[in-house]
Amino acid sequence: MIEREPTNPELLAAALVITLTARDLVERTDRTSYRDISETLDALREGMAIAGGSLLHLAERLDLAGDVNQLVKAGADRAKVARSFSGRGGRA
Repeated sequence: MIEREPTNPELLAAALVITLTARDLVERTDRTSYRDISETLDALREGMAIAGGSLLHLAERLDLAGDVNQLVKAGADRAKVARSFSGRGGRA
């Protein structure tokens, strides 16, 4: 059986469904249960990998991979700086 490439709307829908499902999963997680939290994190990790792959595939298809990768790196750099200041109570 020959598999067909997903359409652009299908790639976006897949990423959106995973995101909405992940949000619901987090809301239903028992935050007092180490096991529940661990299972939720495992599911989120898997879901985010699939959603990210779908979005990167779409970016490549639309010939936007370079721009998207540059923006992702900039966002990751900002997040890294923000994490470096966390727990300092606003002090540098």
